Amino acid sequence: MARKIAKAEGDFLSIGQAVESLKEIFPDLSISKVRYLEDEGLIAPKRTKGRYRLFSQEDISRLSEILRLQKEQFLPLTVIKDRLEDWEYKPSHGVAGKDSALDEKTAASVPKIALADLLRKTGLKADTIKVLKSFNLVSTSEDESELSPEEAEIITVFSKLNKFGIEAKHLRMYENLAQRETLLFQQILTPQIKRKSSKTKKKATGELKEMVALAERMRTVVLLHALKNADLI
Repeated sequence: MARKIAKAEGDFLSIGQAVESLKEIFPDLSISKVRYLEDEGLIAPKRTKGRYRLFSQEDISRLSEILRLQKEQFLPLTVIKDRLEDWEYKPSHGVAGKDSALDEKTAASVPKIALADLLRKTGLKADTIKVLKSFNLVSTSEDESELSPEEAEIITVFSKLNKFGIEAKHLRMYENLAQRETLLFQQILTPQIKRKSSKTKKKATGELKEMVALAERMRTVVLLHALKNADLI
């Protein structure tokens, strides 16, 4: 459960207090990540006249559900956003933990994303997708009309990076890193996955989720360290 902290204004929390209330369950949560989720339209906290964010208990519960779906099911934000259209706040549920208003069974069938819709949304050209495909960053369906949610997320994030001058070829370093990490995780977990025991396989799945979360955290702190050494921050 979330830790009890002082209220910011009435029954609302400030963004700092909102992050602090979820730290026990999501220790890597930061103010910048919450702002990013707001920019992406997944949460919409109220604002004071001075433009300070105010988070209700419903906002906290919704934020917790988003973080849970990312952490436990590896769902991209585009899919999470669609799933939350049917989400309803239930005060008795509190902050999402192991149990949630969105059952994990719903993650079993993840819909494809229409490429045409994604191009309209991001403003990218079809030729750009072909370049990303040539670098093995995406692989469209046979008729090249659909993408997986993960690939749609890659394209969405790239469209925003592209505004800073980052090109498709620059993403190859992320693909190379992902492949190396995959090989490393395979070496560690394959012995468990090959066993017939469902309990062992379930344990391996849990360990993989934890390793992915830790690897993401490691990439972030290493990057920040490098940026500081380069006097960029």
